[in-house]
Amino acid sequence: MSRVRAAVLALALLGAPSFAASPKAEGKRVTVDIVRADIHNVLRMLADMGRLNLVVDDEVQGTVTLRLRNVPWKQALETVLSSHGLGRELQGDVLRVAPLSKLKDEAELRVKLKQAREDAAPLRTYFIPVNYARAADLVPHVQAQLSPRGSVSVDARTNTLIVTDVEPVSLP
Repeated sequence: MSRVRAAVLALALLGAPSFAASPKAEGKRVTVDIVRADIHNVLRMLADMGRLNLVVDDEVQGTVTLRLRNVPWKQALETVLSSHGLGRELQGDVLRVAPLSKLKDEAELRVKLKQAREDAAPLRTYFIPVNYARAADLVPHVQAQLSPRGSVSVDARTNTLIVTDVEPVSLP
């Protein structure tokens, strides 16, 4: 084992702070000086710096003038987006940029779709035997996790929770 690997291992075992957890490590630092560049090209450049794939909505238009010195690339991206009323969604390593209003409408639509699926989903009953505790003591904790259609009851004889609820709904 090399000395560097041994030192890193020793620091990890001793509980030294992680470099990823430090506020300065929120991304590669960049220096950018751009005058009246197309916003699409600037977003492509920033996505390349962050090693992300990029999808830009057709409604995104305009030019950008930037002069940033030694700032994290995430801060540079957020600055460009906020100056043009844009927002972002990150799914895996794909960054999607669109107007804030469009992203908000899509988020509301996803919530409505999820609610509609929950309302239409059939109810299912689960019997959960409890050990090392009284099932009746767990009822408030379980109720907090249920959907509006869900219910919980207790069979005191067998110390079992009887939970009826819809199955979790996943979005496409």
